[in-house]
Amino acid sequence: MTSNFSALTFASEGTIVSEHGPDPYERASYYNGITGDGDHPELVHRSDSLTTPFPKPVGRFSHIPVKSVHGVFGTPLNQVWGAVLPQIRDIIEAQKIRWSSIAPARFFTHGPPGEEEKGSLGPVVIWIGVLPGSTSPETAHDVSQEILALLRKHEVEGVVVEWREAVAQRLADSLLL
Repeated sequence: MTSNFSALTFASEGTIVSEHGPDPYERASYYNGITGDGDHPELVHRSDSLTTPFPKPVGRFSHIPVKSVHGVFGTPLNQVWGAVLPQIRDIIEAQKIRWSSIAPARFFTHGPPGEEEKGSLGPVVIWIGVLPGSTSPETAHDVSQEILALLRKHEVEGVVVEWREAVAQRLADSLLL
């Protein structure tokens, strides 16, 4: 008696990774730690993926990097945010992207356990939330290039555009305001 079990198992484990999208490991663990409860968002695309690879765990006692999100203060983006935010929104909406949030952020990547002081603060990020399953990495890449060009016109360099799956939640009703 023969079985196709192993062939089916291997075939179903195969994952096609987009040229502009993260692999399954990076997608699931890139934002590890930012929520505190382990329910962090999944990465769709980041504009610096070719120049800043996401580290893979290596060795027996490896760990997944832990991040925390921080505000953006005293950067060139702060000076133009009020002008570029509506334009970024318009670029996103022109592509019919179902977005839930657009915000500036910075991420601190903590050092490994016992070496937390070895952490580092990342670049300024335009952090875009999209409804789960609504935006392909290719679309996010193309729109990111438009956003980065807009920022360059305003003399803002070194910014990264990151896309995550996120669902907006109403925290208060207008009756409470």
